[in-house]
Amino acid sequence: MALGQLLDQIRDYYVSRFIDAINEHSANDGVSVVHETAFCNAEGEIVTEGTLALPLRGDVLIIRDGMVSDSFQIDTKEMLSFDPITFDWPDNAFDVQLQPFQWNWMQVRIFGLPSDPDWQPLRSWFLRWFRENDPADDELLGGVHFLSDPEDGEDCSQLSIDLGTAPVESFEELLDLLGEMGTLRVQIGQFTDGP
Repeated sequence: MALGQLLDQIRDYYVSRFIDAINEHSANDGVSVVHETAFCNAEGEIVTEGTLALPLRGDVLIIRDGMVSDSFQIDTKEMLSFDPITFDWPDNAFDVQLQPFQWNWMQVRIFGLPSDPDWQPLRSWFLRWFRENDPADDELLGGVHFLSDPEDGEDCSQLSIDLGTAPVESFEELLDLLGEMGTLRVQIGQFTDGP
């Protein structure tokens, strides 16, 4: 199977469950469903967090009588199973090891960066794919939901990313960006230990 087809399947596994959850809750009487909304303060301004000062999006909000009565994240609990694959990312000639992961919880270990990397390009990537406006009721955003601050280990930095409803193109642009930052090797998956 080609890499693009595999990534499409990983994304579709999550997005189909995301759509099912929206449809299920939308069918309830007396409620409306808002999805992929950016978290805002009482003044309606988007809030940011962490050292990268990034916003984040909630998956689903349930509205009753004009008030949020419930909110939840779509968690697929399971993921597609496949044997880990290793490939060269062509534009930047670095190794990528791809292990099973959830589109809504992807961890990335980055090897070979300088000891104090400039994370501004990563922040810019996230903000571009975060999308400026919330989606219309009948559309998906096509954007990312969350990016953690980098966590430094002995020989790598690790990120956690919720790719939300962003297309596979966002994943590819992330790899391009990491190559431009000087990455020598990347591991993508879900890891039980720290970096």
